[in-house]
Amino acid sequence: MANALPIPIEFESRRKKVQRFLSLPNLDIKKIWFPIVIEWLEIYFEPQQIIYLAIDRTNWGYLNLFMVSVICDKRSFPIYFELLSKLGSSNLDEQKRILSEVFPIIKNYNVCVLGD
Repeated sequence: MANALPIPIEFESRRKKVQRFLSLPNLDIKKIWFPIVIEWLEIYFEPQQIIYLAIDRTNWGYLNLFMVSVICDKRSFPIYFELLSKLGSSNLDEQKRILSEVFPIIKNYNVCVLGD
């Protein structure tokens, strides 16, 4: 991102500006991303239609990422993620907690959760 900024300052200064911007407390996934997801759902899905949610957990080195995605037209669209504080598989309590963050934005739909 810092490379793409058209600001006439050194790369390291641009990187720090991007880092400070991304750490702003108002840049919260629920405040920024969820309204976009809600609008997208309203465009592509009818109320009470079945929405298929896929849940998946993966490791990226030492990062343990849990992702929730909507399946639409044979594609998966990420709508929420969390970094888990531990390595290894997620448990049912973690899955229920993470899904409880997503359920308010899909309350007008019937939901089928898919996982491996």
